[in-house]
Amino acid sequence: MTSPSEKAIESLFASGTQAALAATGAGSLAVQWLLGVGGASKYVLEAVVPYASKALQDYLGFWPQKFVSPNAAQAMAAAAYTRALAAQPQPAPAVGLGCTASIATNYAKRGEHSAVVATHTARQVRTYQLSIQKGLRGREGEEQLVSTLILNALLDAAGQPRLPLALAEGEDLHEEQQPASQALDALMAGTAGNILVYPPAAYVQDVVFSGAILSGSFNPIHEGHLLLAQTAQRKLSRQFAFELSLDNVEKPSLGREVVQARLEQPRLLGQRVLLSRAPLFRDKAALYPNSVFVVGYDTARRLIDPKYTNGEAAMLEAFDFIRAQGCSFLVAGRKVDGRYSTMADLPMPASIQDLFIALSEDEFRLDLSSTEIRNQKK
Repeated sequence: MTSPSEKAIESLFASGTQAALAATGAGSLAVQWLLGVGGASKYVLEAVVPYASKALQDYLGFWPQKFVSPNAAQAMAAAAYTRALAAQPQPAPAVGLGCTASIATNYAKRGEHSAVVATHTARQVRTYQLSIQKGLRGREGEEQLVSTLILNALLDAAGQPRLPLALAEGEDLHEEQQPASQALDALMAGTAGNILVYPPAAYVQDVVFSGAILSGSFNPIHEGHLLLAQTAQRKLSRQFAFELSLDNVEKPSLGREVVQARLEQPRLLGQRVLLSRAPLFRDKAALYPNSVFVVGYDTARRLIDPKYTNGEAAMLEAFDFIRAQGCSFLVAGRKVDGRYSTMADLPMPASIQDLFIALSEDEFRLDLSSTEIRNQKK
């Protein structure tokens, strides 16, 4: 394969930016090109190839509806951007790049050959969608084309001139860019259903997440939240995310500055957070089907108390809807009014018992709450 100009790669290394990359389906040649030029350690913070479907799911924290898509590439770029920030030896302009592609292999593919590359920086998200003419180049040629596109995306992010991209007749490169905060803007305006956040500030809009979800206000997030998250992941063997709703039945809606401050808490770095405007678990079940909501005893007690749901009939109807979405609850014990209580202490109607799983005291107990922590700081 023809290597790109070393001068272009050297311009990346001299740009003052640093990058983390994730590529699946194609693009590993770009990593080889970058690492083959002296000085790569100044620029490349990380390069990963989550090639298997499960590996990509673990990297993103969710299962993309379509693997070669802007949503998947933008999520990879967002995750890579956060990892770049965490890996930097000292602060510098960071870029996360995600590439997902389907190119020629050792059998004839039924679908189109294509690639989607995205970059995420502090200011913007840029997306490049490339259609590739099948049968024209073979796998090596298509790999080189996609890898050149990756380098061009990195050069764009660093403000450097692009390399020539030799497209054939009928091939198309479609580019879009948007502010890095656009997904959060859409959620604040009520035009996005949810967003997945890689704290502190990498957002992906309208992600179909299914897994274990711990909802709360996280003001602040504390050791108990993190321990409960680890326990739930171990017990359920599911992808995990914290979930913060901007709207709450009993409290004022959260403003943008409050949301961003919550996401910037150091304990959330390396975690995944879902943001929504869904205050009720019925609403959350519609957004996150086939998920398990991790709740404490006090939350479970409110869920089955008819006075919080306008009567028993409305309560049971809500649980029927939650069941229909394939959702359920994992209940952790809590110290309430000086007594440690578990799911066994709840007056659970027989018709909904199948929706609840208990965590025993041996599996999880930590008598700590955000309210107590806030009071201690006063």
